[in-house]
Amino acid sequence: MKISKFLWSVLVALATVALIAPQQVEAIIVDGRVSGQTVFAGSGTITESNGISSNGINSNGINSNGINELDFNGELFPHGPLSVTGATGDFTPFLGSQAIFNLAIRWTGSGSSVTLLDVLPGVGGPHWDAPIVGANGSATGTFFSLKSVTFDEDSLTLIGMGTTQVTSGDPLVQKDSAAKIVIQGTGQDFTYDLTVVTTAVPEVGSTLGLLAIGLVAVEGLRRKIATRQNRYA
Repeated sequence: MKISKFLWSVLVALATVALIAPQQVEAIIVDGRVSGQTVFAGSGTITESNGISSNGINSNGINSNGINELDFNGELFPHGPLSVTGATGDFTPFLGSQAIFNLAIRWTGSGSSVTLLDVLPGVGGPHWDAPIVGANGSATGTFFSLKSVTFDEDSLTLIGMGTTQVTSGDPLVQKDSAAKIVIQGTGQDFTYDLTVVTTAVPEVGSTLGLLAIGLVAVEGLRRKIATRQNRYA
């Protein structure tokens, strides 16, 4: 009996909640922004809504008319899993874990003129989830938009923007941040060995705020020095 992709999505979501929820019944402190980067390794296949065919891919290897879909291969196809092979900063506790995508990534267009599908306002689109192995905590990365997608039968580069959230520590502390999510792959026949890199992006407002505070401090110091020089002139 075939199980529809929608039903698979529901089952994966329930499995993820069952895996993570029991770990986080204690109070969670929301404090700070995520820093660092995490790297996944896995396999994926691109299809079209009607399947890839010689008529669906133009001479540049990119379909610009139909709906393209990136499925993540594995036991929970099309959701993965993918292995967490690299981690820095707040993502370090997740090294050695596995990540699962709740949905395949679907889009229309090509190059920098692409539109991410399955995005809910204020919620986002496809996202990955990963637990900490042997401890409380979880991390997630959510796509909100795509900046560009280029692919052919043996290579893929997908660049997206969104958010990431990390909950870890004792007591549990939740951190949130904007994020850049890049998926690259090489392979053949539209099936690729994938590398998925999620990088926390510093908040521009905070950066500008810190810069402004720094400039005010420098100006204050300059005035103090000028005052002392005038006093002894």
